[in-house]
Amino acid sequence: MSNRLSKLVRTGSSVVLLSTLLFGTQASASTLNNLKEEQKQVEQKKSEINKQINEKKNAIQSNQTKQDKLLKQILTLNKKIVSTENNIDEVNTKINKTNKEIEELKSDIKELENKIANREKLIDERLRAVQVSGSISYIDVLLGANSFVDFIDRFSAVSTLMDADREIINEQAEDKFKLEETENKLNEKLASLETNKGKLVSLKTKLNSQKVDKKALITELEAEQAKLEKSKKNLETSYAEMYQISEELTSKITAEQKRIAALARQDEQNKNANYNSGSAALPATSSGTWTAPTYGRFTSNYGYRTFDNSKHLGVDVANSVGTPIVAAADGIVSHAGPLAGFGNLVMITHSINGQTFITLYGHLSSYNVSVGQRVSKGEQIANMGSTGNSTGPHLHFELHIGSWDWRGSTSVNPLRYVPFN
Repeated sequence: MSNRLSKLVRTGSSVVLLSTLLFGTQASASTLNNLKEEQKQVEQKKSEINKQINEKKNAIQSNQTKQDKLLKQILTLNKKIVSTENNIDEVNTKINKTNKEIEELKSDIKELENKIANREKLIDERLRAVQVSGSISYIDVLLGANSFVDFIDRFSAVSTLMDADREIINEQAEDKFKLEETENKLNEKLASLETNKGKLVSLKTKLNSQKVDKKALITELEAEQAKLEKSKKNLETSYAEMYQISEELTSKITAEQKRIAALARQDEQNKNANYNSGSAALPATSSGTWTAPTYGRFTSNYGYRTFDNSKHLGVDVANSVGTPIVAAADGIVSHAGPLAGFGNLVMITHSINGQTFITLYGHLSSYNVSVGQRVSKGEQIANMGSTGNSTGPHLHFELHIGSWDWRGSTSVNPLRYVPFN
């Protein structure tokens, strides 16, 4: 009997089978002493497994501290990247404005040059006319009058000619001054353009460096998560043996308590959803392809989690019920409604640079989109809640490449793409 029970514990048989062996028809043939001996062996095995689990949990907890530190560095870098991208947008705006001003100045210069050239031609014609007519001056013209009336007519004509010549010369001088002044402005704008282009190159270099640093941190973070996955597999073997000797009734009671608690949370959030909905401001929209779907406190990262010994396929951000949820990028709604443990769920399909992405928004208190609807980055699609299997109001956010696989084969770390702050 002892060998048979030990074999069952090692191979991970079910609670029902173990109970049958201990208390069923076969057990009735054993003596009380044998049953006590088997019980003692089981308790010893439980004690050994508990010791192993505690040792591994301590090791994982130590590793989790390092992950939290890396995550904090990644979030800080995300803020710097968003700031740099905003600076790049500002410099690009200045460059575009300067280019427009340069084109306007060039147009003004061309117009002034044409006016000056035409006026030079007119002055040349006036000079040639004087040369052809000889050295007759305006005084000679006046003295050649035959009568007083003729004198008045000649005086008026001479005055008109003198005023016209003076106006032409003054306009020519003014336009040449304007031309010089406009050319100086053009040179200043060209210098400003080169300065801003230099800033743009510097900012892009800085942005690339920040992205490289972020990629290195995420790679390091995922390497740490891989270590946790390996530890998890070792723990699963120990837990499988522990689960064999757990009571089925305890599991049923726990499940029922969770179900009742979920119903209570659902009832509470239904009462408060309308009050909270729309009271909070929308999250700030980033300038890149992606934007953070909400704001709040980071409560769970992507990857292995110690408290429930499972791989978390997304990230969790906690805030109050009704906090706005927005689309992380432009796309088309592919699901909107309840789905298993996700509660109220919205899924959006995105096509970005020829690549298909799917974002998932879970545990929503409410949603305001429907399947087939086209949504824009930063557009509100829902409100935060605690529907489904949830311990409190938060957004469960996943990012998949290609297609959605509930087992997680297509999931990626959202922090690689989405700039959470």
